[in-house]
Amino acid sequence: MSPWILKRPTGSGPRFEVRYRLGGRGPQLYGGRFKRRKDAEARVRWIDGEIAAMRVPDIKALRDAPPSRALADWGDAWAESRIDVSLSTRENYRKHMARWGAIGKLDARAITPSDVQRWVSTLGDLKASSVKRYITTMRQVLDYAGADPNPARDERVRLPKVERVEVEPPSAADVEAILANVREQWKLPIRTLEQTAMRVGEMCSLTYADVDWEGLRFRVRQGKTSAARRWVQVPEAIMAQLAARTPPDDRVADRRVFQMTGQDLRQAMGRACVSAGIARFSPHDLRHRRVSLWHREGVPFREIAERVGHSRTSLTSDTYTHVLMGEED
Repeated sequence: MSPWILKRPTGSGPRFEVRYRLGGRGPQLYGGRFKRRKDAEARVRWIDGEIAAMRVPDIKALRDAPPSRALADWGDAWAESRIDVSLSTRENYRKHMARWGAIGKLDARAITPSDVQRWVSTLGDLKASSVKRYITTMRQVLDYAGADPNPARDERVRLPKVERVEVEPPSAADVEAILANVREQWKLPIRTLEQTAMRVGEMCSLTYADVDWEGLRFRVRQGKTSAARRWVQVPEAIMAQLAARTPPDDRVADRRVFQMTGQDLRQAMGRACVSAGIARFSPHDLRHRRVSLWHREGVPFREIAERVGHSRTSLTSDTYTHVLMGEED
C-alpha cells in the first residue's frame, strides 16, 4: 500500500504526518512529520521508491543523515574559504556561480550527473573553453561539499569540444612590440617569462626566499610533480634588473617578487598586442617561444624538460617544439 499523509492540527499550526505499511494488513508505520506539505510529499516519494526497490525504508538513517544544503550555499562558503587566491579570482568564482540557476538550489549531495548535464546545456552562449572553467568551479564546490561521487566529475557529463588553434610563438619583433606597449610594471615580468620559460603561476608565486642572487636562479617550490619543483636559471641581466628594482632591506623572505596575478599579466599583454596591431599572445606563449629557441639551438629534449619542469621528455617534444625560422634569439 502506498504511503499517505495525515494533516494534524497543533498549537503552532498544522503538521503533515507521513504513514505507510509494508504489507496490506501490516501495522501503520511512522514516516516523519513536517511543517510543509511539499516536504511530506517528498518523503512519500522516497518511501515509495524504497518499497518499489524492495527495501525497508530506514527512517532513522535518513533522519541521522547530514542536513541538506543547497549547492549555492556551499559555493558561498567555499569561495569565502579560498584565502589562498586573490580577490579577483574569488570574483571570477562568483561570476561562475551566478550562472548556476536552478541547479544552485538543489541539495549539493543529491545532484546527479544528468542535473549537471542539463546545466551545461544552458551555457550555450559561452565559449567551450569558458564552459570548462565554469564546470571546474562546480567540481571544486562539490568536492568541498563532500559529494561522493562528484557528479560534475562523472565521465557521462559531456562538455563542448575546445577547438585548439595552433598559434606560432611570438617572434623577437613581437616581444619587443609587446614591451613597447605595456606599462613599466609589466616589462620585467614579461622579459622574465620570455627568458626562463617559467609558467606564469610559478613566477607569480615566487617570494624573495626563492631568489638565489649569487647563483642567478629562482626556486619553484610548488608543483604537481617532483620535476616541476626545481631551480630555474635566470639570465644575469634579468637578475640585475630585479636587484635594482628592490633594495636589499625590502627583500622580505615571504614577500612576493612580482606583485601581480596571472590574469593581470594576461590582460596587460592582450591590451599591448591590440595596441601593437599584432596577434594576441598570452604569457604561456612566451614559454613556447623560449622552448622553441632552445630546441633550435640543439639543446637535448631531456635538458629542456628539466628546465621547464616536465617529468617526460615526450611531453616537451610533443607540445613545445615549434620552429622559428630565420630568427635571432
